[in-house]
Amino acid sequence: GGGIEELPPLGLVAQLRPVAAQLRLGVGLQALQQLVGINTIMYYSTPILRQAFFSGAVSEEERAFVIWLSAPVACGQLVGCIVGMLLIDRVGRRPLVLSSLALCALSLALQGANFWVDHTYCGGELGGGADDDALPPSDALAAAAAA
Repeated sequence: GGGIEELPPLGLVAQLRPVAAQLRLGVGLQALQQLVGINTIMYYSTPILRQAFFSGAVSEEERAFVIWLSAPVACGQLVGCIVGMLLIDRVGRRPLVLSSLALCALSLALQGANFWVDHTYCGGELGGGADDDALPPSDALAAAAAA
């Protein structure tokens, strides 16, 4: 008694069959959320903004300025979450997901185009400066271990 209930002979897969469509939708939306890349944009917002405003070595004052500029990026995500919570019951989940997906795809395409133009015509390179915090985490760890 009180332990884990025994599964019927049909097993877990058979139990999930009635909700298979909902499960696929939920897993698909979660995968889409991860593949969109917002976590990457949030994580690298400081080097992205540094690249946008400064070239070459960055002073401590400029670094602090860029870090403060990354705060509105995080606040924008918070505002988007609050607006989504307020609209979800009025507009509905499907239109909200589809419109936010379209806007996200557009913004990522514009950001990618910006990186391409910067790299192709301006010789820019994200994280190409001399600062260690511009390196991806694995490279920064390797650089710290080598020092």
